[in-house]
Amino acid sequence: CNIDFEQKSTLAPMKQIDPRKWKSLIFLLSLIYSCRRVTSHNPLALHHLYDIAEGEEIVVSLRGHDLDGDKTTATVTKLPTKGTLYQLSYVFDKHGYDPKTGTPITTVPTLVTGQNSRLVYHRPDFDYTSHILGDNEISKRRDSDEFEYTVNDNRGGGESLPGKITFVSNKTRRLVSSEFLFKDEGWKIVGNKHNISDVRHEAARRGDMSRYIYGVDDLIDVDAKRNDRKLWKFLLPEKYTGWFGVWYGGMFEFTLSSLNGDYSGVNSHWVEEKLHPLNLVEIYCRSCDLFQGATIAFPLSKTQGFDGNTTSYSLIMKETEGWMKDPQNVLYEWTVPSKCSFIEILSGITSVRILGDFTNWYETVNIDNVQWVPAPSRGRYHVPICAQDTPNCRKCSC
Repeated sequence: CNIDFEQKSTLAPMKQIDPRKWKSLIFLLSLIYSCRRVTSHNPLALHHLYDIAEGEEIVVSLRGHDLDGDKTTATVTKLPTKGTLYQLSYVFDKHGYDPKTGTPITTVPTLVTGQNSRLVYHRPDFDYTSHILGDNEISKRRDSDEFEYTVNDNRGGGESLPGKITFVSNKTRRLVSSEFLFKDEGWKIVGNKHNISDVRHEAARRGDMSRYIYGVDDLIDVDAKRNDRKLWKFLLPEKYTGWFGVWYGGMFEFTLSSLNGDYSGVNSHWVEEKLHPLNLVEIYCRSCDLFQGATIAFPLSKTQGFDGNTTSYSLIMKETEGWMKDPQNVLYEWTVPSKCSFIEILSGITSVRILGDFTNWYETVNIDNVQWVPAPSRGRYHVPICAQDTPNCRKCSC
């Protein structure tokens, strides 16, 4: 357009902008431009939980959780220890007709070829039990079965960290258990005369207990007020350690009884002259809290107690159900764990202990029917997504 600059302008004069504001505006525009260039987030391989009967098969979709909505591919990175994985058959993948199973997956890594990253898991007709396993094997083998996988959005987000697919029996629903039918299954005792000692296995029936293990107090260390300062506990074997993220919201069940001991008063645990309540159960994670270690415990005072008679316990595995977290400093009180902290500990269990020393003098305590049972299965949404940024829950936004 033609403008006569010699004529008096009818336009309002332009205000001069502060150079500092220009810099702020340029920075904001560059930040917006940088954010718009981010085209993909890292996908997540979610943890799943399913119930399945012996000899049955189930189709599982391993599609990833991707914030961008990108389609993901899945790769099996670790095979199950009991069941068998199969690619989908062509006829089932394309038309939905049986048979479901195609080529067995026998090596890793293996790309899943079914639509929506679907494959088949087949549970064996007979799961191994303690009477056919050696002592070393039974201490490691869980009731559940699982395999691992990763996902990739093929759009720059890269490959995810591994997710776990866990299967439990539709009848017992146990992740792990100890019935002590034939062996002590590798259980130990800590805090007695020796740092670690063996439990004793009883194959007969005594009172309400049948085929169980027991511990005997062989070290009394009382203070001037006759409080026992040395507590012995049952130490659970290796199969109760590792990743149990899908246990969140489930149950910790076991039965205790005693053949002898004076239960007229409850034992006390003195730590540097400060009275601390007895913990019925303690679960420790060495790698938690940035490898500083973390312990959650269930105080005996929040249960029905123990008087020597046969008593069954069912502890709910949620941070709001009575569990407390150790501050790792005797100057501070135990606190209620956060949801993130609770799931992180279940995702990296190093050791589990159950109290056996309930009195200030000698006692014999029996334990049986130990089992970890998950909450009702919710498939790929069983573990809160806010706790799955990393498989071990170290990045958590719950």
